[in-house]
This record gives sequence, C-alpha cells and structure tokens, in this order.
Amino acid sequence: MTRIQISRRLLAFGRPLLVPLAVSVLFRVLQQCLGIALYGVGAWGVVRVVSGEPEVIGEIAVAMVVMAFAKGLFRYVEQYSGHFVAFKLLALLRDDFYERIEPQAPAGTEGGRSGDLLARVMKDIDRIEVFYAHTIAPALAAAVVPVISLTVLGTVFSPVVALVLAPFLIGVGIGVPWLSHRAAATAATELRRSRGEVSQHLTDGVQGIREVLAFGYGPRRLAELGALGGAGASAVGRLGRLIALRRGLNELLVAAGMIAVLFTGHAQGLGWQDIAITVAIGLAAFGPVLGVEEFVADLEQAFAAARRLWEITDRPPLVVDPGSPEPRPAGRSIAFESVTFTYPGGPAPALQDVSFTVPEGERYAVVGASGSGKSTLVSLLLRFWDPDSGRVRVGGVPVDRLGLGDLRDLVAVVGQRTYLFNDTVAANLRLARPAATQDELEAACRRAALHDTITAMPEGYDTVIGEMGERLSGGQRQRLAIARALLKDAPIIVLDEATSELDTHTEAEIQRQIDDLAEGRTLLVIAHRLATVTGAGRILVLDRGRLVEQGTHEELLARQDAYARLYARQADDLDRAAG
Repeated sequence: MTRIQISRRLLAFGRPLLVPLAVSVLFRVLQQCLGIALYGVGAWGVVRVVSGEPEVIGEIAVAMVVMAFAKGLFRYVEQYSGHFVAFKLLALLRDDFYERIEPQAPAGTEGGRSGDLLARVMKDIDRIEVFYAHTIAPALAAAVVPVISLTVLGTVFSPVVALVLAPFLIGVGIGVPWLSHRAAATAATELRRSRGEVSQHLTDGVQGIREVLAFGYGPRRLAELGALGGAGASAVGRLGRLIALRRGLNELLVAAGMIAVLFTGHAQGLGWQDIAITVAIGLAAFGPVLGVEEFVADLEQAFAAARRLWEITDRPPLVVDPGSPEPRPAGRSIAFESVTFTYPGGPAPALQDVSFTVPEGERYAVVGASGSGKSTLVSLLLRFWDPDSGRVRVGGVPVDRLGLGDLRDLVAVVGQRTYLFNDTVAANLRLARPAATQDELEAACRRAALHDTITAMPEGYDTVIGEMGERLSGGQRQRLAIARALLKDAPIIVLDEATSELDTHTEAEIQRQIDDLAEGRTLLVIAHRLATVTGAGRILVLDRGRLVEQGTHEELLARQDAYARLYARQADDLDRAAG
C-alpha cells in the first residue's frame, strides 16, 4: 500500500471530523502568516529607526504585541482542534480495530501472537496520531503560507526575487524529503516490526515468569530481548542518520536561498531598506516548509503503523453471519451430518465424515484419546469454524443459516481452559447474563459448589481474581466457569472436559447439580475420563477424527472394541496409581 493510498484511507476515516480539522488548518495558516508578518514588521521598524525615525518605535511595538498575542491565540486554537481530531480518531480507530477483529475470532486469530496484536492496537495506533495532529495542518500550511509569502514579495517588492526564492522553498519542502523517503520507509517499517517483537517477547516473559525462574531461563531470555532491541536500535540509527542528513541539507538550502535573495535584490536595484525586509520575509517563509522535516520522519512510522494495523483488520472473516438468517429454532437437537474438517495448515483432517444426532433433551457423551477431534466438535457447533464438507444443525436448522448471536445464545459451554478476566467474581459471572441479580449469582455458585469459597474471600463476590484468575486454584477457576454456564441457563449445554481439574468428591457433587440442571435440556459431555460418562444415554467414540463406535456404556464394553480398550487402559492407570 503506497503512501498516497494510506493517506487517502486515513483522510476518509477522518471525514466525520472535517470541521475541526479545517479549523486546525485555517488557524495554523493564519498564525504562520502572522509569524512572517512579525518578521516583516520588525524589519521595517528597524529600517525606520536606522533611517532616523525613532518616533515610530512605539507604534511598531504596539502592533507587534497585538500580532504576537493574536498569533498565540491562533496557535492555541490550531493545537486544540488538531489534537481533538487526533485523539477522537484514535478512539475511533481502536473501535474499528475491535469491530473488525471480533468477527475473525477465533478462526482468524487463533495461533496469532497476543503481544504483537496488543502492540498493534495500542502502540501502532498511537503512532497514527502523528498523521492527524502533526501532518495534515502542517503539510497544508507548508503549501499555502509560502505561496502567500511569495505573492507578497512579488507584489510589494520584486517578482524576480520571489521567483529566485521559490526553488529553495520547494527544495526544502519537497526535494529533501523525497531524496530519502524509501530508506526512511524501510527503516520505519523495521522499527515498528521490531517493537512488536519486543512487545510479544515481554508478554511471553511476564506470562511465563514461573517457568523462566524455575528453569533458569532468565539470562537467555534477557539475551534474546537484547537481540530484539538491537534490531530496533539499528532501525532507529538509520532513521537518525537520515534525519541528520535532511536537516543538514535544509540548513544549506536556507542559507543559499538568503544569499540568492540578497544578491537578486541588489541586482534589481532595491534599496538596502527593501532588501532587509525581503530577507526577513524570505527567511520567515522557510519556517512552514521546515516544519515538514519535523513530521516527515514520524510520518513514515505512522504509515508503517497503519500498514501493520490493516494487515490484521483487512483479513476477511472466515465465519460471517448469513445474509438472511433463519429464526431461532424451537428444537434443541444437535446433528452432525458427514462432517469433515481440517485446520488450516493441519497435516490431516481433525474430523472425517462424522455423523451423529443428539435428540432434544438427551445426554450424550463424546470420548476418545487426546487429539481425536472431541473439542473440534464444539468449535464447529458454535461456528468458530465452518466444516470443509457436511453440515451441523441445531434444532434441525443448519448453523450457517442462524445468526451467530442466536446460535451462541442457545449453547452454554464450559471448557477445560475457560478464560477468566482480571475483574471481580461477580463481573466474570455476569458475562453469561449481564442483568443477573446477586441472588441468581449466588444460586449458580451454590450449584457449582463455589459459594462458600467466594464468601470466604476478602471482598466476597466483589473480589478481583487477577489476570486469568491467577488468585484462584485450578479447581476454583473451573467451578467458576461452570457457575457461569449454569447462570446462562441455555437450552443446550456442552461440557468440554469441564471437571478435569476437580477432585473426585467435588466432581461428583457438581455432576449431580449438572444432572439436575440438564433436566429437559440437551447435554453434550466431552470427556477424557470415561468414569464420568458411564451414565450417558449414548457414548460416541472418536479415534483420529473418525466416529468409530457409539452406544451405551454396557453395549460398548460388550463389543470389546475401541471403547473397551480405552476403559481398560484407564482402569489399569488407576490401579497403578493406587498401588
């Protein structure tokens, strides 16, 4: 994406704020014109005093004070409106980022690096602020103000002087930045990428601090961070050298321009008084175009940041709402019809030609070894992914014909690794039902055998549980996740290894509560421990993505096939552990 394309897109995004943006541009032009006028009036006053008219100094001083005050006021309005636009648009950019990234999840974001993603949404968007607050108004002023200055010089003093000065202004404002724009863009892109890598490395280090300490990984981790920082330092160094080169060339052009004005004015027969004023105005005219240098280096980083941002947001979602969704079905059955699915880049199908139906109100279980495709069933049921072939139905309606919100309202899932937010217990519970009352929260937690644990906490239900629920034990986190699903009170309940981290006594207690709650609801239990699903109405056995058996516990044991082997293996493991 070229700079022009990026600029057009950023400007289009800022269309709702054109009025304050126009105010910022207008007042920047006015305050810079007043700045040049101050130079001109000051030079004219000096000329008058030197020429033997000291009585005018009072009037000139008053005029300059008024102009300086107006210039300061215009500067305030310009800065206020410019930064209002910038920070308002940064908020809109973050909203837009979230709105675009949410439909991609989890299919479009799974396997991504959270630290790098965070760097894009925070630091890269912050860099785009340069475009709105420090580029648009300065760039337009750099084009308009010199034209006004040259017009005044050509009209009042000498057109030839104005024509001689023009190439030097163009060289400073356009020529010098153009000379190094490719190298600057490359260095800026490398710098933004390097900072994303550093952010990812730091995120990994903080989240895995226990492992870093336990395995003595600290020195190597620091060395890796130093290498990443070195790559960023190299890019900063290249940018610094380019900036120094540009500023040196600009100083040379300004000096050469003033010398050219001086000699041209003399050659045109201007008096020394007029020459002094033209030199002052010409020198001041370089101010707006020199402002280009102040933002051009940061502008390259803003363009690089915008590219990194749109690399993520411009990806098409893999799963989208249907154009004309079907009404929410009255039925609560689950059906998989010849479903085959392979994860992107996966070596083999996670599910292959899987077909089964869970009738409404029934309790079915899915078992199998790790990697057999059990959790993939849940992802396809919730339409986190779409199958490569076959169909998934809820209540007889294909899930790809239901609105995503309607579909996910029908299903409550408790996973093995449910995410908990760095918020209170109550706030984490209310993710399932924002309007839930305190009594309803407590009822759900009692069913999950968690209420007594919460009331023993310092702040009860207002206790902050830390990032990813780190202040809770593994069992407590799992029970909180179960309570959240119970609070949702959905007609279809999926337990994906939901009791895997609970002790036997607590697991049995919660299982009784789930059995009570599941009365009249469709229940799909995905389990690794077969002892937890022996009472299921039907057990589905997956092996390497294929449905190889189904039946009751007794029927499957009698067949002496895959299920019987799994059951015997787990019984042997328990016997060895007990011995």
